[in-house]
Order: sequence, then C-alpha cells, then structure tokens
Amino acid sequence: MAAPPQLRALLLAVNTLLRKRRYHAALAVLKGFRNGAVYGAKIRAPHSLVMTFLFRSGRSTCTCCLVSCLPC
Repeated sequence: MAAPPQLRALLLAVNTLLRKRRYHAALAVLKGFRNGAVYGAKIRAPHSLVMTFLFRSGRSTCTCCLVSCLPC
C-alpha cells in the first residue's frame, strides 16, 4: 500500500530538515528529553510504585539509615 503524495512530500521535507547540521544540537536536546521520558516511564515509575508499597507502613530502620547517609 503506497502512501499518499502529500504524506510523501511531508516525509521528504522532514527528512531534509533532519539532515541539516544546523539543527543537530536542538534535535539532540529533544532526543534527550524523549529518552528521559521513556526511561522515567519504563524504569523510575514502576520502581517508585513498588517502593511505595514496600515502605507504606512507615519508616523502617533501613530507610532512615539511607536517608541519613545520602547527604554524606
């Protein structure tokens, strides 16, 4: 199934824009934000959810030790 001509023209314009070295830094910043959001959604959010359920009953001695040692 072939893409419509308008979509092909749009893809061609976007590809030529992405190949220009002038926009390399801005695109790298966007890529970093995207990668950070993906990492946060895949790794950090489930981890924080699990930690919330593990330590819901209150502060354990391990958590207090970790919190006090972090600034050191």
